[in-house]
Amino acid sequence: MNATITAPEYRSDGSFALAELSFDGSCETGWKLRRNGEPHLELGPGYTLIDVEQCGVCSTDLARALLPFPLPQVTGHEILGRDEDDRRVVVEINASHRARGVGECQFCAKGLERHCPERLVVGIHDLPGGFGSKLLAPVNAVIPLPDEIPSAAGVLIEPLAASLNAVQMIAPTAGDRVMVLGPRRLGMLVVAALDAYREASGVQFEIIGAARHEHLRSLSREFGADEVIEVVGEGENHTEPVADVVIDTTGNPKGLELALRLANREVHLKSTHGQPALGLSHLTELVVDEMSITPFHAAALRNQRVAWLGADVVGSELQADVLRGSPDEIFECLKSDSTGIPRVDVAVVDSAQLVDRAIRPSTEHELSLVKPRGSVALMQGMETSGSSLLAAVTQRGLRLSSSRCGDFHAAIDLLSKNEGLREIGERLVTHHFSNADMNEVFAVARSPECIKAVVKI
Repeated sequence: MNATITAPEYRSDGSFALAELSFDGSCETGWKLRRNGEPHLELGPGYTLIDVEQCGVCSTDLARALLPFPLPQVTGHEILGRDEDDRRVVVEINASHRARGVGECQFCAKGLERHCPERLVVGIHDLPGGFGSKLLAPVNAVIPLPDEIPSAAGVLIEPLAASLNAVQMIAPTAGDRVMVLGPRRLGMLVVAALDAYREASGVQFEIIGAARHEHLRSLSREFGADEVIEVVGEGENHTEPVADVVIDTTGNPKGLELALRLANREVHLKSTHGQPALGLSHLTELVVDEMSITPFHAAALRNQRVAWLGADVVGSELQADVLRGSPDEIFECLKSDSTGIPRVDVAVVDSAQLVDRAIRPSTEHELSLVKPRGSVALMQGMETSGSSLLAAVTQRGLRLSSSRCGDFHAAIDLLSKNEGLREIGERLVTHHFSNADMNEVFAVARSPECIKAVVKI
């Protein structure tokens, strides 16, 4: 099979220019891609060609130039399309071994296929995305969309699944006050997911929406918030905690700083903005790996594999598999583990520098010392280097958690069962565009009046 398209390609300066992409191959034999007539990318088997109908614009797209993946690229990953049988489909974006149907690595076998270290990511990491008219999708990641779900909601499956994942990760308990900071293109879906979780589980907790703009606060109530609060400027009108858990969807380091002030127990980070924040260089990578930063508690490390990076001597009460050494030395040691995931469950650190090194021990690869959904534990009294984040963890006992992609089947099941939620596309999407001028699309998507933009191909 072969096909050629002309598509808007995102460049490192944040602008778009047209490029010609040619696809040649098959699911069984693999694919060769050419860009403007020159060899561009060779892929193994397990990909199928999809015709794109619509693609949403999210904060990750807007921050793409700051992410650690090659450019130029045809971006876009919130995809609604048609498969070779002309069925409406949505596309899970992580091209892992399991998603391609080509066996399983240690991560795929442990149910962490969305964290497969050899994966490519549609519209983000190498694979062309949904702002072009065709793309290659992992064959097992192409999911038919039921007839009862309208296309306007179907194009939001990817961010809705990510929102549900965040809610399941924080698992609100009875009496909690859960705040969504920055309810907009993703945050409004988090509000809706919290409300759906509350209804389905029967767990009674409060939902709070916090935003600068009145129309976003009003819409938060429509999507399920019990209370809304106004954020003035950078949040200088809020200096004390008002919620047990704050989910930060702002995509802004200043938003995270405010979230830390507003939370009593936990901040859950959803932002992949690619920027250094609060004294750390790799918070985006922490979110990609769905890791947490927590206070050190010896009891919590029992029966865990631990990388002890701090200078203090390991206490005798620590009943764990402890590895000592530099991040590089421990990472190399773990490579020989063929029985499980070659990462540690927890890295114990005593400096901001070692937090970053635990998340990305080397500049030569995008691999963590800590396993996906693992944690970095901060020693009490450690030097926080002026970081309000690290100070909040060590001095107030706050936990920073994070999440990324979610289960598309869970999102589809929710929409299939919830008739009111199926209107989410009409209620949330404020702007529709063609892909003829993606520079204009991104300019509008960044503007305050745009809640959610969708590109129709």
